[in-house]
Amino acid sequence: MKSMNKIVISVGGSIVNPGNPDITFIKSLSSMLKELRPDMLGIVVGGGRPARTYVDAMREMGSDNYSMDLAGIMATRMNAMMLISAMGIDQKTIPETIGEAHDILLSNKIVVMGGTVPGHTTDTVATLLAESCGAETVYNMTSVDGVYDSDPKISKSAKMFDKLDYREAFEISLKSYTGAASNQFMDSVSLLIAMRSKIKICIFSGTDLQNARSAFNGKKFKGTVIG
Repeated sequence: MKSMNKIVISVGGSIVNPGNPDITFIKSLSSMLKELRPDMLGIVVGGGRPARTYVDAMREMGSDNYSMDLAGIMATRMNAMMLISAMGIDQKTIPETIGEAHDILLSNKIVVMGGTVPGHTTDTVATLLAESCGAETVYNMTSVDGVYDSDPKISKSAKMFDKLDYREAFEISLKSYTGAASNQFMDSVSLLIAMRSKIKICIFSGTDLQNARSAFNGKKFKGTVIG
């Protein structure tokens, strides 16, 4: 794969841990990620089904959003540890702040992390990491193949957007927000951060690794580009 300068990838937790860790897929994903040879590689992993399971249980018990976010963050860090193990990276700790992640990037040229603070999804963490290290693009590997005008699981006539500007994407994201562990393609805060720093976002299915390779190589891929 061609050499790239700085890459930040947001890996959806649902593609690595849809209920239990998908070990076969994680190994394949890890092999592909190790093919990349950027000057800096930041990988931010979501919480997946474990995060939603705990958040849903805590919501039924009357917990507040702050506490539910904390539980979700713990799940993201467990998934990050799992990916570190699969990739064989010499990283002993999971950074809890963007500053800590940036320091690891400067010394190791690669960092894998999960969430940071309540109120910030891992997509927000990814855009902040990109902003801090000067990456021009965030690649969002999700459980869907792009951004649609309606839920493709419900509507057969749902249309996928090839391109969106930041404001269009923000409006679509805001409509789908429901609180902790919302099922959004990207959260509104991450889109505002991308807009202020003109960070391009490429959203595509994380399970289609050949398509992901095309995206990373700057070739045509199936998905949505925001910018």
